[in-house]
Amino acid sequence: MRDTDDRYLPRPGGPRRYRLDARRFRGPLHTPARNDHEQHESDDLAALVELARTLVAEGFTAWVYERVRRPTPWPEAWDLRLVTQLDPDRSRG
Repeated sequence: MRDTDDRYLPRPGGPRRYRLDARRFRGPLHTPARNDHEQHESDDLAALVELARTLVAEGFTAWVYERVRRPTPWPEAWDLRLVTQLDPDRSRG
């Protein structure tokens, strides 16, 4: 889905929309041993954070964003505002 494609996003004043990006990367950049990526969207922040915790337990780093509409420079575009980041190194403490 493009950032400017708002057919599936809420109208202003409607429910919030969240996006989860998770990546698991191992090895050198030119020949990674592992490069997994997961992406999910939902209007339920708690469910996405719970999914992010599950992915972090599997070795992913996860970022949860809120989709927000910016008035400038293009009012029709959606931006992502970071809500939280979870990573395996910080969760082992």
